[in-house]
Amino acid sequence: MLRITQKGQVTIPHQIRSILTIKSGDEVIFEIDEEKVVLKKKRGVIENLKNYVGFLSHLKGIKSDDVIDELRGKANHFRC
Repeated sequence: MLRITQKGQVTIPHQIRSILTIKSGDEVIFEIDEEKVVLKKKRGVIENLKNYVGFLSHLKGIKSDDVIDELRGKANHFRC
């Protein structure tokens, strides 16, 4: 049983912080699920980027300019 302070704060028990790997300075999210409140650790930018690692691996070895040309269509280059 936990008590809420006058400022609306509560201490997250050590066991829960350990399970969620929450440490000082981390951001958390509170979600309401029917009559429950769910606490989640906010995923960091790096963790989100890990979802996309290898997403463009089929382009390995291709020059970035060639990829851009393929996406845009080859531009006609005119000299004045």
